[in-house]
Amino acid sequence: MGRIALRDHRAFKVLFDQTAGRLLAVASRVLQDRTQAEDVVQDVFVKLWNQGAQRTPTPPCTLAWLCVVTRNMAIDHLRMKRPETPLQWVDADGDEHLHDVADDAQHSPMEQLLAHEDGARLGSCLGRLEPEPRQAVFFAFYEGLSHIQIAQRMCKPLGTVKAWTRRSLLRLKGCMEACA
Repeated sequence: MGRIALRDHRAFKVLFDQTAGRLLAVASRVLQDRTQAEDVVQDVFVKLWNQGAQRTPTPPCTLAWLCVVTRNMAIDHLRMKRPETPLQWVDADGDEHLHDVADDAQHSPMEQLLAHEDGARLGSCLGRLEPEPRQAVFFAFYEGLSHIQIAQRMCKPLGTVKAWTRRSLLRLKGCMEACA
């Protein structure tokens, strides 16, 4: 361990070769997943390499100390991991099912109809705008572009784009109120 603290690559490789299998077994037992266990063992050796000079146990305790560090890191890994709910599950008969995800909005049929009618009304009102101002509104509200970006994309002066957008919004508001 003292040689590892001095950044001796050969000593580190010897320690790795002698202990990695045991540490992998410790981590696998805690995590029940070989891939995650391999990640934990790698983290243990990275930590050992980076902090070797600070935490060097006495030689007789080296393997025991590495096993404790590995176990603790595996437990920490379990604590950080969020519980996962699989999208598919198998019932007692062996039939595969998918979890049904509830819609957060849970709109009633009437609310859905009104939203559809509003969308149709908006489409009709947008159709009444001149082509270039309508394009400016689309760039602003459907692509999220700023006035400057719209002016650059349409090769028009900034003031013209601002005027088109403002006038178009006022016309849309009037049209939507008239259709309501």
